[in-house]
Amino acid sequence: MAATALKQLTLDIISDSICPFCYLGYRQITIAMEAAKKENLPLNFKLRFKPFLLDPSLPSDKPLSKRERYVSKFGASRFEKLEQQMIATGRAVGINYSYDGSVRQTTDSHRLIEKAYAVGGEAIQRPFVEAIFAGYFEHEQDIGSHDFLAECAVKAGVFDAKDAALAFLASAELKDDVKKDIMNAMRMGVEGVPFVIMNNKYAVSGAQGQDTFLEIFRKLAAGDKLAVESDEGNMC
Repeated sequence: MAATALKQLTLDIISDSICPFCYLGYRQITIAMEAAKKENLPLNFKLRFKPFLLDPSLPSDKPLSKRERYVSKFGASRFEKLEQQMIATGRAVGINYSYDGSVRQTTDSHRLIEKAYAVGGEAIQRPFVEAIFAGYFEHEQDIGSHDFLAECAVKAGVFDAKDAALAFLASAELKDDVKKDIMNAMRMGVEGVPFVIMNNKYAVSGAQGQDTFLEIFRKLAAGDKLAVESDEGNMC
């Protein structure tokens, strides 16, 4: 019996490196992908991360307190509840969120995410994204630190040496490309992330949960049409 031909399923994941729901949504997608493979769904997954800036007003030259930023945005009482909810939700998929540490503008992280894809496609980009997600959200690393970003880039294979990664970060390479992709996302009407575009046809907004993503994969494998999914109220 001939093997079933796999259907290509591209997932363009528009995200920001400081969005906790982007890390959560990515983890949910990967769990759903593994479940789809166990079910032998005839899908060949292709993932690519694309940039978005949740807060362009954040400084790039100095870090700010992550916790103080959230308290200022939501108020202390509401943030405390949201923090506990997010920690519990993350723990369910193997993420240990910390809301301590610092935050700043994420353009440099996006430049490296694009560079990773240019160097080695999904095989390099995903390990780099996973490294900066884990560092920022779980280990209180500074997402704007060139040292941190360079170390992640070398670990993922974007560059062979830290000096090369630091030289890239000191340049303006891919800055215009990142800006163009962000503008394209805004023209598409993307206001919050994660925002996942499947096969350039279907859009899923928000961290919908691994069960929802798996059901979407089942429908696409069967050739069914999808309605656009959305999720409001992300704490980003």
